Amino acid sequence: MAVLALLPRSLKFRMTAVVVMLVLAATVIVTWVALVLAERDMKSVIGDQQYALLSSAAAQVDAQITAKKALLASLADAMPPDAGLDPERMSAFVARHPAVRKEFLNLHIFNRNGVLIHTEGAGAAVLALDERPRTYMQKVLAQGRVVVSPPFKSLLSGRPAIMIIHPLLNAEGKAVMLLGGSIDLTDSDFLSQIAAQKPGKTGYMFIMTSEGILLHHPNPKRLLEHINARPGYNRATEMALRGFEGWTEAANKDGSEGIYSYKHLATTNWVIGARFPVDEAFAPMIEMRRHAMLAAGAFAALAGLMAWLAIQALLKPLGRLRRNISDIRSGDVSIGVLQRRRRDEIGELSSAFHELMAEREQAQEAIRENESLIAASEKRLRMIADSIPALVAYIDRDNRYHFTNEYFRTMLGLDPQSMLGRTMTEVLGEEFVASIAPYHAAAARGDRVHYEREGRKDGKLQQVMGDLIPDIAADGSVAGVYLMAVDITERKNAELRQAASEKRLKLLTDNLPVLISYLDQKRRFQFVNATFFQWFGVEPEKLIGRHLVDGIGRDHYEHAESYLEQAYHGQIATYELKAQIDGSLHTLETTFVPEIDAAGQVVGIYSLTHDTTRMKEIEERLTQLARIDTLTGIANRLMFEEILQLALVRAKRNRRPLALAYLDVDNFKSINDTLGHGAGDIVLKEFASRLAGSVRASDTVARLAGDEFVIVLEQVDGPDEAARLAAKFVEAVRRPFNVAGKTMQITTSIGIALHQRDGETPAELVARADTALYAAKRKGRDGYAIAD
Repeated sequence: MAVLALLPRSLKFRMTAVVVMLVLAATVIVTWVALVLAERDMKSVIGDQQYALLSSAAAQVDAQITAKKALLASLADAMPPDAGLDPERMSAFVARHPAVRKEFLNLHIFNRNGVLIHTEGAGAAVLALDERPRTYMQKVLAQGRVVVSPPFKSLLSGRPAIMIIHPLLNAEGKAVMLLGGSIDLTDSDFLSQIAAQKPGKTGYMFIMTSEGILLHHPNPKRLLEHINARPGYNRATEMALRGFEGWTEAANKDGSEGIYSYKHLATTNWVIGARFPVDEAFAPMIEMRRHAMLAAGAFAALAGLMAWLAIQALLKPLGRLRRNISDIRSGDVSIGVLQRRRRDEIGELSSAFHELMAEREQAQEAIRENESLIAASEKRLRMIADSIPALVAYIDRDNRYHFTNEYFRTMLGLDPQSMLGRTMTEVLGEEFVASIAPYHAAAARGDRVHYEREGRKDGKLQQVMGDLIPDIAADGSVAGVYLMAVDITERKNAELRQAASEKRLKLLTDNLPVLISYLDQKRRFQFVNATFFQWFGVEPEKLIGRHLVDGIGRDHYEHAESYLEQAYHGQIATYELKAQIDGSLHTLETTFVPEIDAAGQVVGIYSLTHDTTRMKEIEERLTQLARIDTLTGIANRLMFEEILQLALVRAKRNRRPLALAYLDVDNFKSINDTLGHGAGDIVLKEFASRLAGSVRASDTVARLAGDEFVIVLEQVDGPDEAARLAAKFVEAVRRPFNVAGKTMQITTSIGIALHQRDGETPAELVARADTALYAAKRKGRDGYAIAD
């Protein structure tokens, strides 16, 4: 946009400039994208070609090394076992193999100690090697296979060389000597072939070991030097030393970009590499890029010229429209000149201008007609403002009243018309203005202010709620403030009364020994009384707004969920559960009471929980007392009937006999008549105690009425065991005891009936035992009788 601001204000020129710039930008972008894609494809082609050339050179080197290994092996196979001990014989032997001799700079024979014992070639002499190569020779002897030595500086020629070493084996297959053929790295046929295959004019090939020692390089001084001996970093070289094969683009240590290719030799694991400078590789592409950019600029210039001519022709009607509008504004012509029809956008624009101007003239007429309506509208607004039961005013930035409604007269006793044009201080006094100054200052800064404050009217406290709304002018400043104030004294008093009522209600609920809470429709606590803290140590405030499960726990919630569902469907629901309070188990009874609104919808649930532990204990105690004989403390008739029914079921299931003993105290009526009912009660308690002490753990003693007792005897094996047990009871009763200071001895009569058939009812079994009791009495008492 800043560039467009510098151009001439002519629309034609600006449109032409925009078109030219868009065409130029599009042309440059398309050309640049095409060149980038072409360069990427060309780079890939050059890299692939260079790697293919390098792979061919590597194959040649591998083939020549393999051939030299084969020649050396043929010479080793043909060598007499003891030829290496005689230099003259060795020379004669090598002379008979000129083809082998021609392929190597020198031929050497080493003994088992790594000592050079014969050399065939230039400067032949018997030399002793130092410890390092001697150690290497000993390793070769131990391995017993052909190897290519690391590069070294030849002791004979003083030039960089490598050696192919072949072990000479004896009849047992052990290496006894080593045959070595050395190759001069600076004057070698296969390396010279590599040099001839360099990429481009300034590119070159090189060979290094897997450790980075240079074997071949355009600079002879760098032979046997480590590839990283020069300072700097080459990413491609480091990749090759880590095993990379292929091509990549990287900068050398001088910062020059190049395409590097690497291939590892199969025979020696050497790395053969090639470097092709990027500047040379992409020289045609750089030249093509320059021509393309020039062509793009020329195309954009031609497009701009054509665009300018086209725009001149297309915008000629627009210029005519501009002149017509200027003539209309000066009054030289009417708006009828705009009604010329053209079937294009300019024709539509001309028609639109005509319609707008016609509408403008109509609108001006309508405004004049509506001025009277506006005055009537202002009158209605004034009537509405005067009817609102609130103070309504407009105060400018100088704190002067410009509008006041009639309620000022009602609420403050002020004449609204007399306030206009006067300041707040002049109308209400400095003390009042100072009390509301912070609110007006905030509104003057552009903030909307809501406040509540206390005041005095006729000596009584008055509560006022006010709103100050800033009037923002077009420039962003505050031109004035709209005021609306309401007397809320009655509402505040009602709120205070309600707050006091709520406080009393909370005090009441917090002191009731009942958990009271209120849940909303989402089962969240909205009210919790203080009993929650007294029972469970949970602060009520921390539960407000949280789900019911957070207050009572997951297990309790799952138990209560079905009852909650009933309550949320409008039904009162009650349930019981056990809970730990103060370290002991309590029984709690909870009732859910739904709160239903006028529409019949459940809006919440009241939860009331009582501790019914004490009441439950009393109920259980009463239940227990109803089944125990109060005089003797043993089972009564009710409990006996329950126990007999269960015993018969067990006897049927276990197939074990059961017996029932029916007893009474002999001559008990005479004891009551002579000694009194108090002594009779003592006799009954002693009688019950002795029976209870004589029965087995599986048996049950019960008192039916008066001096009638029964014993349920389970798992009795026939009449003999029943008779033994009856005799035991009779004997236990005979022992003397004291009653009212006198020694007394009582006896008992016992009737026993054995349960023998599955269809016999408890009443039938009792009847048979009772019949047996009377049989025992007929026999003279103080004994027993067995039914049937």
